[in-house]
Amino acid sequence: MEAPRKSKKKGMSKSGVRTKFLIESLRNEYYELRKENEKLRAMVSDNLPGSVSREILADCFDNKATKAAVTNIDELAGGMNLDDDEDEEA
Repeated sequence: MEAPRKSKKKGMSKSGVRTKFLIESLRNEYYELRKENEKLRAMVSDNLPGSVSREILADCFDNKATKAAVTNIDELAGGMNLDDDEDEEA
């Protein structure tokens, strides 16, 4: 009976590692996209007249939207316990 228990624990640990890897990968992608978005907005602002650039940016990006209010992706995963020692204790 001990073997299935260890196997299940090992499977849960692997699943946790995969989940952590996926979240870290998504986190990195999120920050890269934010950087690219900032560069693109700067290009619009720098190369178009003020009123035109403001209108374009207003159409493309709503500063008051709840999605835009999250400045740190870690806030999105606030309720998740993603510490390394979580797998060892499970």
